[in-house]
Amino acid sequence: MKIDNAGNVTGFYPAQSKISKPDSDSDSDSTAAAPSESVAINPLASQISAASQSMGSEPTFDTSKVESIKSAIASGQFQINPDNIADGLIQSTKQLLAS
Repeated sequence: MKIDNAGNVTGFYPAQSKISKPDSDSDSDSTAAAPSESVAINPLASQISAASQSMGSEPTFDTSKVESIKSAIASGQFQINPDNIADGLIQSTKQLLAS
């Protein structure tokens, strides 16, 4: 769009395309002189990948323990020990702070 000195819009122009068409002569030159590309993988990335694959094959929880707790809850025999819960929380906090 064009604006004159008085601030009035005087005309509209079509949007310009940002895609450039390669010339036929430069196309053959660009493929012959294309730089080679290489990829280097960090050794830490390989270790992380291997660890995640090994963790994926192992179960994340003990299904037999979950079933025993589930049946104990259902039968009303499951008892909660607050001291064990507190000790577990303290231990996990110590592990997190040591990391």
